[in-house]
Amino acid sequence: MTIKMKSVDKELYGTWDKRWEGSEETERVTILSRLMFKAKKKILVKAINDLEIKTVIEVGCGLGYTLEVFMEKGFDCIGIDVSNHAISVCKKKGLNVVLSKVEDVTEKYDLVSSDGMLEHFLNFEPYAQHLMRISNNYVLLIQPNHDSFLGKTFVYLAELFRGDENVFEYNYRIKDFIAVFHKNGFEIIKNYPIFCNVFRLLLFKKNVLNK
Repeated sequence: MTIKMKSVDKELYGTWDKRWEGSEETERVTILSRLMFKAKKKILVKAINDLEIKTVIEVGCGLGYTLEVFMEKGFDCIGIDVSNHAISVCKKKGLNVVLSKVEDVTEKYDLVSSDGMLEHFLNFEPYAQHLMRISNNYVLLIQPNHDSFLGKTFVYLAELFRGDENVFEYNYRIKDFIAVFHKNGFEIIKNYPIFCNVFRLLLFKKNVLNK
């Protein structure tokens, strides 16, 4: 696996940090966002119930909602994020988190998870390759589904209402993620719709020949 990366645009990391600014005092999460996470949690639990895994890393853990699911399941889990604000919130929740970029991670984990990160990069493949690099067996993604009408609508509304707080999303399709992982030796084994198909949960397994 060859990973060719340019240095990450500092403005993008700054936008992520700004997105969570002030969350230590009040988590700025809408009722709609909470409903979406409830739907994500239900499908996430379904997807991982039959997996033989012990260690998990959540890349881009944000305020820790997905990481909390892994902790509740009893996994040895850690979350990383580039936002000091997000890390602070997670620590207050008692979650195991560190301030880090995925390209700096050297340890390997049974499951590597990321909820809504790859679509923010102009070229997501190098970052997807890092997710695969640190995985012993599985990579789990939750991605916005830009092929669905509601998915497109939610992206538009996020741009409209969040303004400068919003982190720009590129118009990748679910098939784009599947193609990149397949090319790098990870096969799709689960593909579930979430929240009226606004999102898709994609679970990839490392090809035996690549282990």
